[in-house]
This record gives sequence, C-alpha cells and structure tokens, in this order.
Amino acid sequence: MDELIFKLNNVHFSYLKKYPALCGIDMQIAKGQKIAILGANGSGKSTLLQLLDALIFPDQGNIQAFERQLREADFNDASFCRNFRKRVGLVFQNPDIQLFCPTVKEDIFFGPLQLGMDRPKIEKQVGEIIEGLGIADLLERSPHQLSVGEKRKVAIASVLAIDPEIILLDEPTAGLDPQTSRHIMDIIIEANEKGKTIITATHDLHIVEEIADKAYILSRQKRIALSGPVVELLSDAELLREHNLMHIHKHRHQGQAHIHSHQHLDHHQH
Repeated sequence: MDELIFKLNNVHFSYLKKYPALCGIDMQIAKGQKIAILGANGSGKSTLLQLLDALIFPDQGNIQAFERQLREADFNDASFCRNFRKRVGLVFQNPDIQLFCPTVKEDIFFGPLQLGMDRPKIEKQVGEIIEGLGIADLLERSPHQLSVGEKRKVAIASVLAIDPEIILLDEPTAGLDPQTSRHIMDIIIEANEKGKTIITATHDLHIVEEIADKAYILSRQKRIALSGPVVELLSDAELLREHNLMHIHKHRHQGQAHIHSHQHLDHHQH
C-alpha cells in the first residue's frame, strides 16, 4: 500500500455555518500522486484545497494528514505548525492574496525565512527556482507591477521555495496565455517527477491529462460525483456535460447558427 498523505472521512464545511461548500467528502491521497479536482465554479474545489492546507477546518467529519488528525488547536503549537507549513504549500487562484511584500525577491524569500530554513540552502534553492521560472528580471519589481502570468509564476516560486512535499494548486492556468500555461504545466510535471505530490483544482480540461493521473469530480451538490483514472473520466462526455465541464461553442455555417459542445482535449505525443 502506498503511503497515505491525506485521508478525508465524511468532511462537511459551510461558510458562516449556513452556506454549504462541501457535503460529505471521502478521499484518500497517497504520496507521489498527481490528482485533479474537477468541477464547475461553486462546486467546492477551492474550499477543498483550503481544508487540505489547514487554512479552514471541517464542521463535520475529519481530515488526517501524515497519519494525524488535523485539528485547529494543534496549529497553536509552533513546532507542529512550522512542520506542517513546511510540508504543504498552496498556490492560490488569485496571486494577489499570496504576494504582499514590497518586492518579488522578498516575497519568494519570505516563506523559507519564516520557517527558519538555512540561509545558504535558501539562496541556492531560490536561485534554481528563479532560473527555472525565468523571472530573474522581476526580482526588484513590486508584485503590483506584474502581469497576471508573472504574478502566478512568482506565487508558484514562493511555494516552491519552501520545498514542500505536497503542492496544492488552485486553477494554476486560469487567465493565462498558452505559452505561460505550458510553462506552468511543465513546472507541475517536473515537481511530480521529483517525488512531490501534486493536487490541482481546475475546470480546464485542456491540462488535466498531463498534470494528473487520477481525478475527482465535484458535483453541484458539493459532493464527489465520481473518481477514477483521468483518461476514463475525460472520455465520458455525458458525465462531463452533467457536471458542466463541457465547452459550449456557437458558430455559423451557411448562414445558420449551430451550437455544439466538446471536451477540448489535447493529446500530446512525447
């Protein structure tokens, strides 16, 4: 049996105790897996990632991480909190939540310095990340002066800098041009090849086959509708349509308007 990192049992979460965001989630994630959380907007994908990152805690049910139940009170223990934050990193959908220092360089160094990592090790690690992401020319700039794609790269760099075992990504390619999306996908794949567990929330079916082996589909009822190998789930057009994951296109042909749906899957030869 592969080493389990997360185990969720009947997890419920509501905002303000009255707006349900997740309803009875059961899930197991093993070390080294590439997982996609799929679902339409409002299905609970971001909430699920925040639960896995222990930014919020279940109203009902429990989450185990590294064979220990996650409890809010445990994060008052500085040693436990530092260890967890070192092992799990979340890249938010909106990078402005993540970037708050005066310069890009300070943002990237902030996490590892707060976690008390060795300065020479940080310098070496961050240097490699900056080179890999091609953001050396951004280091002295304010995050507010960056494009969405540049901000996303810096947010990813700030998480990679702590060298976490698990990387959680919320819509990592949303609003990006194809070239930047490709670059970020390559970073995700490379991190997994180095042994990191990758959990990506997305509704972009373009990217799923490359960045995940297994997927969970969240329904409008904020439950897991189905889980399984990515290739199987993506080949089920009716399933995707039911959960609002199909793209609907309108085009004109010989003066007539036609509407059709398709999955937008790209099959790459490597």
